Amino acid sequence: MKKSGKIKVIYMIYLAVLILLMMVFLWYARKTLILYEASQPKYLMDTLITTPGLTLSMNTAVLTFNEFETLEDYQEQITLLLEDNALQYHFLKESYTDGSLTYGIYAGETPIGTAVLKPVNTITRLIALPITDWQLTALDAYESYGNYSASITVPDNYTVKINDIPLTHAYVTERIPYEELEYSAAYVSVPEQVTYQVSGLKHPAQITILDADGSKLPVSSDVLDASSIASSDVSDVSDASPVTSSDVSDGSVVLCYLPAEKEISADLRSIVLDAVETYSNFFSRDLPGCRESIEPIRGLFPEDSIYLTLADRYRREDMQIFSSHTDTQFINESITEYIPYNDRCFSCRVSFDKSMTLSGGREMIDTTDNVYYFVLQDGSWLIADIR
Repeated sequence: MKKSGKIKVIYMIYLAVLILLMMVFLWYARKTLILYEASQPKYLMDTLITTPGLTLSMNTAVLTFNEFETLEDYQEQITLLLEDNALQYHFLKESYTDGSLTYGIYAGETPIGTAVLKPVNTITRLIALPITDWQLTALDAYESYGNYSASITVPDNYTVKINDIPLTHAYVTERIPYEELEYSAAYVSVPEQVTYQVSGLKHPAQITILDADGSKLPVSSDVLDASSIASSDVSDVSDASPVTSSDVSDGSVVLCYLPAEKEISADLRSIVLDAVETYSNFFSRDLPGCRESIEPIRGLFPEDSIYLTLADRYRREDMQIFSSHTDTQFINESITEYIPYNDRCFSCRVSFDKSMTLSGGREMIDTTDNVYYFVLQDGSWLIADIR
């Protein structure tokens, strides 16, 4: 009986030790699992993206910017993104050399940075469970490389700005003379049509067009509606009506501006009407001395103008066919489409009706409706071309 009692005591002690060891093991295993779970890098990332001002602490030295886009532009884009999108992260890759993990940081669906976590201390518990301490070793800003471009065609005395930076002639890809200024170019310097090409922009660009006088021109509504492609700095310029076109199908903006129309001054209007009506009177024989020579209209044109040659031919060959008349009057005078190309050349459309009373008493109306090109020579505005 005594032996049986000893065995029972030993068994109870063994059982108690076993239970104690089991409890210690379970406690150790539970603590190990807790430590293992807590060592997962996602918790460090969860804490990281809730850090106030996280984007301001990112390393921006890794970014590269072109001439038209700056760090300030990038930070402005991030600020706008964060107004409507929460920060989140996604695992990107693991390094098999040092075990570091790279995560992408996103504002909504847009990548804005990368975080690199490196294991600095690892212990193994329960034979197979690694408990790792992670350290943030890199927090780099990221900017996706868009493929935005802009092609802008303007007179070469206009100013084109991308994000408030004027384009230089290094960005000119094409230069074409204006056909309508061919004769004017023989006497004064006139603008040409140039095309600026800017490509490789990361973001939609702010485009500003200034005419020769420095006035800001509007961009067509087609471009303004394409807000995902271009945001254009536009003011209301009522006297500027450029012809514009746009193509936004592939992330590009195409603009084409003709020389802008202006309002003609009263003094210049008087000069134009006097010159054109004087020229008209030469052909209707209402100008004294017009039968003998072209001297009455010589001062209206440059010295070697082809229009003086044509007028002299008309005087010699065709002037006699014009019917005799009296009481010549100009009515319905109008000057429209005034376009100053620069301070030495402009064009405008002149129209009027010239009423004349024929020898038989019948009224005759001769209508003029042409575009006249004027150039400034020796302080006088002269007619260089008529179309």
